[in-house]
Amino acid sequence: MIAGLQTAISNAPRRRAVEHRLTVADRVKIRADRMALLMRSAPVGIGVSVVNAAIVAAVAWRSIDNLLLMSWAGLVVGLGLALFALWFRYSRPSAAQSHGLAAFAKFYMGGMALNGVLWGALAPIFAVHGLLGNAFLPFMIAAMAAASIASAGAFMRAVLLFNVPALTPFAAVYAFSQPPYGPAIAVIVCLFAAATIYLAWTTNQMVIRSIRLRSRNDRLLDALKKQVDAAHESEKRFRALVESSQDVTIIFSPEGRVTYASPSVAQALGGPPQALLGKTTKDIVHPDDLPLFRAVGEKTLSKLGEVIPLAHVCLKTQDGDFAPFAGRLTNMLYVPGVEGFVFNGGRLDPTDESRLHAAE
Repeated sequence: MIAGLQTAISNAPRRRAVEHRLTVADRVKIRADRMALLMRSAPVGIGVSVVNAAIVAAVAWRSIDNLLLMSWAGLVVGLGLALFALWFRYSRPSAAQSHGLAAFAKFYMGGMALNGVLWGALAPIFAVHGLLGNAFLPFMIAAMAAASIASAGAFMRAVLLFNVPALTPFAAVYAFSQPPYGPAIAVIVCLFAAATIYLAWTTNQMVIRSIRLRSRNDRLLDALKKQVDAAHESEKRFRALVESSQDVTIIFSPEGRVTYASPSVAQALGGPPQALLGKTTKDIVHPDDLPLFRAVGEKTLSKLGEVIPLAHVCLKTQDGDFAPFAGRLTNMLYVPGVEGFVFNGGRLDPTDESRLHAAE
């Protein structure tokens, strides 16, 4: 059983790399879409940073020098406002082009790195004031790390630019200034950083795969649209040929009712084509030809597209007489838009007595 399982695992297809065999156009589109995602989610990260800075200032107000705390919070809020102004500038339709997205992504990731430095600065500030043991601080840093993934998951580099300068000072401060458990806490911080990086990587991979899948679906939809348009064009050409032909074209449903009659019916039978719609073979085919007509129709049921010649059949005209026709009956029951038997033929010369029906 174990050997079989090992064989199945070894024979399992390997997952392709996310950007395997991508064209230059695909790479450019993926990067542009990622930058667009970064722009759309930027206000979330900015808002979380500003709100958390206000919470930190409120919680530590009585424990940390107020001027130092307000200076730190002012820098975080000021950076947030600057990033929001940057986002507002480049999010306008006139600026949200490829070059605008690239410029925004460049400046915004620089802002995230600076924001990470500011949040990392809390480690020595809290250490000096003896607040590293406060349970509030780890939760706040974890919340900021999670917010960076949620708001910048489309770019793993952006997450790293925030988390590395934000978490590294905490690991260092815990390792060297909080004996005897400080080194263990520093290891936990490093493990959290590794988990955060891995989560950022998986999020980034999912974003890229989603963009690729959407791009592939767009291409498939475009191809399908082209095929539908080509089918419509073919239908228009076929209809134009049928309607300009002198031969009569009549479509019978499986129940034997007329569902279509070409314009040439007006000249061949002396009445408008609409007059035939809804009538049955019994209404328009001569009684003596009806068994043959039905037998031919039943025969064509055996094969889609089969053509059965009709050397002679009489159809009722507008004035109640019968006119001789020769043509063919084609099985198109399963052709979309037809779904019936197609009779196509021309009226025989009345002077050719050898081909006229006996009843005539």
